[in-house]
Amino acid sequence: MTAGNDTVVLVVQDEDTTSPDEVARWLREHLAGWPGHDVLLIGVVVGELYDNARRHGSPPFVLELVLDRWREALVVSVRDRALRRTAPWRPAAGLLLVDALSTRWGVLTQAAFTTVWAELVFDD
Repeated sequence: MTAGNDTVVLVVQDEDTTSPDEVARWLREHLAGWPGHDVLLIGVVVGELYDNARRHGSPPFVLELVLDRWREALVVSVRDRALRRTAPWRPAAGLLLVDALSTRWGVLTQAAFTTVWAELVFDD
């Protein structure tokens, strides 16, 4: 990520003020200098996680990228204010795509928040 930052965070307070296109622009700015295919891969995963949060949760949405330079991995997570769920999690097309593109992914449910995360490992 740019300027030596190993963690970057975007907080979206209101889903009407930050479009998916603006999130994609923010992401590209923070991945300046990364190989194009890595930026595309990360963009797809971030897009699916952000869309999932907007569809199934409510603001604030907290998008976090954490770079693990030692393992050459990036953990992407999106946290949202959880809406009350009565049914178990069932991965739909977006999360199936995240599953296919990431090394691993998961869901953390806490009292008022849900975080969906994905780990991406890059080859030299």
